[in-house]
Amino acid sequence: MFKRGFKKISIMFLAITFIFISCLPQTAIATSPDDTSLIRNVQIAVKVTNTGLETATAIRVQLPLISADSPYQQTVRETFNQNVEKIVVGEAGSRIANILIDSLAPGQSKNITVDYVLNIRPGGGIGTSSNTDLQQYLKPSGKIESNHPDIVARANQLTASAQDEMDTIGVIGSFVSSHMKYKLNSPYKNQGALSALKNGEGVCEDYAALFVAMCRASGIPARQVNGFTDPKLTGASWNGSQSISLQGFRHAWVEVYVKGIGWIAVDPTFKLYPQEGNDSVVKLSTTHIAQNYYDQPVKVSHQGAKLSVGWGNLLINK
Repeated sequence: MFKRGFKKISIMFLAITFIFISCLPQTAIATSPDDTSLIRNVQIAVKVTNTGLETATAIRVQLPLISADSPYQQTVRETFNQNVEKIVVGEAGSRIANILIDSLAPGQSKNITVDYVLNIRPGGGIGTSSNTDLQQYLKPSGKIESNHPDIVARANQLTASAQDEMDTIGVIGSFVSSHMKYKLNSPYKNQGALSALKNGEGVCEDYAALFVAMCRASGIPARQVNGFTDPKLTGASWNGSQSISLQGFRHAWVEVYVKGIGWIAVDPTFKLYPQEGNDSVVKLSTTHIAQNYYDQPVKVSHQGAKLSVGWGNLLINK
């Protein structure tokens, strides 16, 4: 994306929004992986180019990193090709790497890559959290209007006869699945939980936001997971090519916290919920790659000239 440049004495602030290109619901059924850990190699790649006629200086790139530490995915290794000034930890554990580029002459480019080795475990090792950690996942947040009277009233109505937390999760899931209609071109897409409740349509982010808001309104900690998924729910879309762009596989799902069990995964868009009598996480390992719990754009500030910035995510099949 391009932004209009300022004079040398000014500072330009460039934000590249991470657009949610959500997966279309499919009727395919996910295959059941075995208990062997799966290694995924993912690369975040940013290219900063000076498209102006003067030198750009004091370039600071604020790059969101893979920050999810879920029951079914842990980061084994994170490797940068550029020196990192600092990594800032923010809301919901989000991590931002600050990378400095001294200068770029006209026409010159700088490539920034972050390579990940991810250990993904089928079925997941259930993860627990302290009560302090959980409090942030009970409060309203951006697009998660869990304290709105309409959401609270509907959540109370639905869960009035629920026997326990797992029952509550199931009731909320059934409501979201029946209430929502997936419409990629909906004017209400990516508008959050309240919009999803009122309009009953949207994309994966809206399904996830509504589910999270209703869980929080019912006293169950929940968080939206941003990442990537194979819409066939088999992982087959990611096989073959050595490098696969993940941009077209953007997706959002949910993790909820159940006392005595820990974080478990659900995917409202694909109607993936814990089965009755089975308290383990939904097996997402071959089909989902988690990125973070608080989605943010790349941000670039600099002095002088014009910059263009490209941002992509690759799955590397080795």
